[in-house]
Amino acid sequence: MTPRYQTNPTRPAGRSVSRRGFLGLAGGGLLAGAAAAGGFGAVDRLLAVSAGQDADYRPAAAAVDTGLILVTIQLEGGLDFLDTVIPLNDPAYGQLRRSSGVDLGSAIPIDRDFAFHPSLPYLAERWGGGELAIVHGVGYPDSSLSHFVDTAIWERGTEDQAEATGWIGRSLDAYAGEDADPLLGISIGTLTPAMYGPDWNPVSLSEEGQLPWTGSFIEENPDLVRAYARLAAAPSMPNGDLADRVRAGQTLVREVADTIGGATDLEALGRTFELLEEGEAEADAVDDEASNAGAGVLAHRLGVVADLIAGGLPTRAYHVAHGGDFDTHGEQAYSLPGLLRSLDEGLRAFDQRLGPLRSRVVVATWTEFGRRPDWNGSGTDHGTAGTQFVLGPRVAGGHHGDPVSLTRFDFDDNFFVTGDYRRYLAGLAQGVLGVDGTRILGPGVTPMGVIV
Repeated sequence: MTPRYQTNPTRPAGRSVSRRGFLGLAGGGLLAGAAAAGGFGAVDRLLAVSAGQDADYRPAAAAVDTGLILVTIQLEGGLDFLDTVIPLNDPAYGQLRRSSGVDLGSAIPIDRDFAFHPSLPYLAERWGGGELAIVHGVGYPDSSLSHFVDTAIWERGTEDQAEATGWIGRSLDAYAGEDADPLLGISIGTLTPAMYGPDWNPVSLSEEGQLPWTGSFIEENPDLVRAYARLAAAPSMPNGDLADRVRAGQTLVREVADTIGGATDLEALGRTFELLEEGEAEADAVDDEASNAGAGVLAHRLGVVADLIAGGLPTRAYHVAHGGDFDTHGEQAYSLPGLLRSLDEGLRAFDQRLGPLRSRVVVATWTEFGRRPDWNGSGTDHGTAGTQFVLGPRVAGGHHGDPVSLTRFDFDDNFFVTGDYRRYLAGLAQGVLGVDGTRILGPGVTPMGVIV
């Protein structure tokens, strides 16, 4: 019987917003409802804020303020680890990927056993500097191989479908205790469920460059603004009616907009939105140029994160999605180089933009699953184990976990998972966010030592 897992041989300055106000703002889905009243869905897309808590938070007794900031990058679709971190001494690699198009002569050796895909020169630099961890074989047994299901499992940090919170949200909630500033967790673009906490929700910041109640927003959304004004001016009614919530909500949305807007390059946000539109228009083209369409998008998203960090927000965790499609069933030889290049170039630009602040930042990738061992004729299908990267000066550089076997496969002819994904997430929760990783990810989960 195959085992479920093979054995492995100072808070930044920033403005805060009250819990009471955010709860009022969230009542009955107020932001979305008011937007619909004005004929727009803009507010819900631009700034998704549901709940928060009072400002002057303190770390919970069991938490430690590491001073670090976590930036997670979701590699959407399922990265093919085998063509990304290439085994140099295993003849099975050549048999499995003989048609993948990787130029092994241009691959970048990082040690005696592995080389990086030629599109990853910056990651190779960081490896040479001891600032990159490669985490092998991460996943969970009996994967459904469904994008939706496996993404949800990674976001929750558990296979329990009844869990309504995310592993980052639980970590931030444990860190802040009863005083959770809603700006502790920010998603760039769509709000990731990974950041939902037990009693509060984080902030989602649009890439469009429009923040509610800034001048450009008011000018371009007059009907929506009038709808808010009508509700705010309505007679007060008993029991904390909708108009009272709007009054509180308008003030709080302005406050969040002022805080984030003052720390963010809105011109860069606008350019990001343009790049997103360009990427969507070219989504069906499968060539190297189209594959690299997401490069600017990721770089700009990470640039927004860098600006927010430099702006002194109290945020401890950011989430950014790599919009490129790593689901390389077909034409992988053409699409994967551009996808990896966009990751590499985006990380280089991010570090350059951070400057000295880079010392406080840990970047960690995750992807819902890997790819299958066999080449399907044009690419690779949904697989099990994946490889993740953790980058930063405080990272324990080197290999973590056991590389998967390229000759022994499970009952479905997929790779055996060699590392529990929960150990990986627990290591980030404990090492970066300073909370008890076992408490966050579950009993018996030993945090992986990816942070020093």
